[in-house]
Amino acid sequence: MSGKIGVRLGILLACFSVFGALLVGYFTFAFGRDMLNERAQQSLLGTTQILAQHMHAGFSSVARDTAMLASLAAGAQATQRSGAAKPYDQDTLASAFQSMLSNRPAYQQIRLISARDHGLELVRVERSGSGIVQVRGDALQEKAHFPFVFETLKLGTGSIYVSEFGINHEGEAHNGAELPVFSMAASVVQDGQTVGVIVIRVEADKFLGNFSVGLPAPYGFYLTNRWGDFLVHADRSQTYGFDRGQRIRVQDSMAPVGQIIEERRKSVVVVQEGSDGGSHAFAFVRMPLGFQQDGRFLVVGLSQPMAVVQSAVVELGSGIIQVLLPLCLVGVLLAAWVSRVVTGPLHAMVRATQAFSEGRPHGTLPMERQDELGELARSFHDMEQQIGSQMAELNASRDAMAHLAHHDALTGLPNRRMFEQRLAQALEMARRTGRPCALLFVDLDDFKSINDNLGHAMGDAVLQAAARVIFGAVRQVDTVARLAGDEFTVLCENVDSEYAAQQIAVKLQQAFEPPLDIRGKPYQVRASVGLSLFPRDAQDAHTLLASADAAMYRAKPRHREGPQ
Repeated sequence: MSGKIGVRLGILLACFSVFGALLVGYFTFAFGRDMLNERAQQSLLGTTQILAQHMHAGFSSVARDTAMLASLAAGAQATQRSGAAKPYDQDTLASAFQSMLSNRPAYQQIRLISARDHGLELVRVERSGSGIVQVRGDALQEKAHFPFVFETLKLGTGSIYVSEFGINHEGEAHNGAELPVFSMAASVVQDGQTVGVIVIRVEADKFLGNFSVGLPAPYGFYLTNRWGDFLVHADRSQTYGFDRGQRIRVQDSMAPVGQIIEERRKSVVVVQEGSDGGSHAFAFVRMPLGFQQDGRFLVVGLSQPMAVVQSAVVELGSGIIQVLLPLCLVGVLLAAWVSRVVTGPLHAMVRATQAFSEGRPHGTLPMERQDELGELARSFHDMEQQIGSQMAELNASRDAMAHLAHHDALTGLPNRRMFEQRLAQALEMARRTGRPCALLFVDLDDFKSINDNLGHAMGDAVLQAAARVIFGAVRQVDTVARLAGDEFTVLCENVDSEYAAQQIAVKLQQAFEPPLDIRGKPYQVRASVGLSLFPRDAQDAHTLLASADAAMYRAKPRHREGPQ
């Protein structure tokens, strides 16, 4: 009887062991699969958000160029006020427009349009099949009826108008093909009067290509306007359908994206079948269009084949199966012993598996045992390490993307975005404590000549050396950032007095007196430093930065008058 009971109990325990192993394997696989899918979708959404931030920075760069040309046009008019026959120095403006087009491949056309005479074009430079040309005489047209003219004139001084994306229908040919474009415009103001409009027309495909070209091969890039019409799609026939009398909208094929279009959500992740018949994950985020609070926006999207994630899931399943096979065998062998010594460690393994599937810490596994239970514990530990390693890789990828979003790739210093965040925090702290803070604006003198004469590689080396000098000259608690080009800023918190702030500026100026070490050779570089104090010079971050910038430009003439 005892033998029969032992056999029956052994068989029963063996069945339970096999069933338990399969159940554990299934839940472990299901948990790991769901976790990998969720992580992949969240990583895709994070990448899409970072891409949208880079695109918004690209729009800001075009806006700065537009504002700079508007300022240049206002100055060109001012220098000609004594000569009534020529209100603008058109040759100077045309030369500046040509230089801008040469350095900005995505820019298709730059114009100066009069605020009078029905919006007559005064200066127009554009790309054509023969290169960059200036349009003259009767070819100049009246443009007052276009939104980028009358909408810009409504905005007033200092504002930038951004048009919707669309196909160019102004009459200029582009090798016989449809040309998707958008425009940015700014008013030209002289003596308080708006006298004209600067308009930069940007070729959308080239501009957007700057952001999509760096995406890995599995990613797909999508862009829609605020109504959901596709502007960028893997199938170009799906884009700009509204220009052909069609409405090809993202919410028609992916309904959840309609929540972004209806402004009920800022981002969504959708998993559905793609155009290739396979399953894809799609992440979409809303990105503001323009620089006014007018509710306009674009929807930026990325897609990733789920096969990329499924390969990791299959690998995980294969690993679990490899663990389950010896687990079942060990369970059958151990069931024959019917021993309390065996059942105790089995309970420990089950508890550890349940804790792992729920994301809780578990106790020590019996990996030191030299029997099947020890092998099972070590196999489970290897599987746990494998999943943990895959999780760490996903986290590292996300952290790397976040670092790129907040730091300058050339110098390693915080970028404009991170600097603006720290400046806002510093001003808030200064308001609470009553202790002032200082902002230093550093600009390298004649840096353009270094790039023009010695090349951009030398210019990059100078920027890196200058960053090291600035970082070494200030306090460890100060924030050193690179805004753009050769412009650096230093944020000094808890400055005791104006004199203390001036001493920091003097120390920073003196740090550039010795030649810089550029690739092992000395090279003399000068820098102009502007200082502004909070709350003495400004009450907000934007004005404080503008005050430091103005102080820097006032320092440049004095710097040039010094020893050569």
